[in-house]
Amino acid sequence: MRAWMPALTDTLFWGLAGLMCLAPIGGCMTPWRKSEEVQEQERLEELVRAPKPPALVREAAAPYGLRYGKIQSFGIVNGLAGTGGQEPPSMQRDLLLAEMKTRDVEDPNTFIDSENTALVMVEAVIPPGVRRGDPLDLIVKTSQRTEATSLRGGWLMPARLSFTQIIGGMPRTSDTLATGTGPVIVRAAHQAGDDPQLLLEGRVLAGGVAQKDGHLDLRIRPEYRHVAISKRLAEVINRRFYFFDGSARRGIANAKEDDLIAIETHPRYRHNVHRMMAVVGLLGTEADIAETHARIDTLAKQLLEPTSASDAALQLEGIGDEGVPALLAALTSSNPEIQFYAAEALAYLDRVEAVEPLVELSRDQPAFRYHTLQALAGMEKERRAAEGLRKLLDESSTETRFGAFDAIRRRADRNVILSGSRLGESDQRVNFFDVPSKGGPLVAISLRRSPDLVVFDGPIPIKPPEYLFCGCGILIVANGAEGLQISRILPGREDTHTTAPATVRGLAGGIVQVGGSYGDIVEALRLAKEQGFLSAALAIDVLPQPLREYHRGPSDSGSSELDPAALPPQRIDPPEEAQPERGWYDPRGWFSSINLSSAASVA
Repeated sequence: MRAWMPALTDTLFWGLAGLMCLAPIGGCMTPWRKSEEVQEQERLEELVRAPKPPALVREAAAPYGLRYGKIQSFGIVNGLAGTGGQEPPSMQRDLLLAEMKTRDVEDPNTFIDSENTALVMVEAVIPPGVRRGDPLDLIVKTSQRTEATSLRGGWLMPARLSFTQIIGGMPRTSDTLATGTGPVIVRAAHQAGDDPQLLLEGRVLAGGVAQKDGHLDLRIRPEYRHVAISKRLAEVINRRFYFFDGSARRGIANAKEDDLIAIETHPRYRHNVHRMMAVVGLLGTEADIAETHARIDTLAKQLLEPTSASDAALQLEGIGDEGVPALLAALTSSNPEIQFYAAEALAYLDRVEAVEPLVELSRDQPAFRYHTLQALAGMEKERRAAEGLRKLLDESSTETRFGAFDAIRRRADRNVILSGSRLGESDQRVNFFDVPSKGGPLVAISLRRSPDLVVFDGPIPIKPPEYLFCGCGILIVANGAEGLQISRILPGREDTHTTAPATVRGLAGGIVQVGGSYGDIVEALRLAKEQGFLSAALAIDVLPQPLREYHRGPSDSGSSELDPAALPPQRIDPPEEAQPERGWYDPRGWFSSINLSSAASVA
């Protein structure tokens, strides 16, 4: 047998070799070539295979469009009482002259150099999620080389604002993002001091109007970029956030690309898009109900630990109705911080149980007051929220009272809660509110959103002065023991006079009647308080502020192993970033470099 085995082995070898040589005729059947095909196929399958979705949306995507953006323009303040002046030759002057020529202004050089006009820089801040038609406050300021001495009593002529950058030594602007016009309130009206700059800077309340909608997006991270992931995340978001457009139900998320999901602002978060995007990022991607319930159990425990309560409350808010029991249980905690996170989340779920804790926290916890009032303002479908805000108007704290008023005036039912009247014509209107209050007499002045003069526990008397000169030619003197005589005297114009009761309302109405503005009223009240003619408290734009620190006590660390000395409560709606002070003619001050993410968030 051993004799023929070598021969058989040789025969098998050459037979196999022959079959391999014939393989090309049959279509490449070599084992080596087949291995290469399999590898290539595996590589292709790997490319098209969707990554496994992460536990939370924020792990796969990052929000985009949440920055505040500064827009700018040049403008003319007109109607000055001889306090304007010539503007030296400059690039800014040339640009404004070109703009005026497009509007067919006759002899623009003479107009700019008039003693009744002043060239100014106009600025506004575009908030995230802005909508076309939204009002914007404007800031105006003159140049350091201007011959103008005051903007008091002036009117900002129509201006078009846009994002502006210096490219190649020349300004380049975006499309018009806002337009603006209106009466100027100089800083000197509400701020005492001898600095001449107080007369050369001011603001126009709600004088701007946004011209384009802002865009909010989710950008898929590189390791998760896949059409299936984009679609899956959009489905997760729309399952939680949707609204009815007519009779059709529509979600807020639209998967446009494998790396881009467009987000529309949900009506409930209209005034707090930062919170909406934070909740979106904390939505869970699990599809199994059991997994969701297990997650709720874990979050309920985290909610009782101050260092993890903020994130847990946002996640439970994202879960929706199924997360409500855990949030309600946290309301019974003795820890104000835990109560706050739970109540705030319940408020955005429009649960009435949130109202009373939010009212108490607004009263007792200044660190949370900004956010509690914002949450109550957004509960427009809940009547008890309006009643809670009304109760806060009786507090002795100036900030609490005026903050509650500010929250009410942002609600759709504000006219039912507040009794207001309008003083003056539409172009120089002043909104006067007489608010019953148990907190004592208070005069509050608004320098944001709208020209509102608020009197708490009125009527509030004004001691008739022997002589009080203020504003743009406003003279106030006593008219008998209980009356005021108000006059407006300006060079080149006819004098106007009127009499009024010696009350805050009478003073404001009289100033408007003789042709004065809201800025004149603000200055008259400030001077009356400084000179002892107004005995009641005077508050100018005293509103709660965000990003205050809440200082935890030694017993607030809970049972978690996390460091109890962690950072203060997480906030998700940062205020506008402060801008460095620069000279008017410094191009960096004129055309601040806007972060590209800000510029791209408005189309």
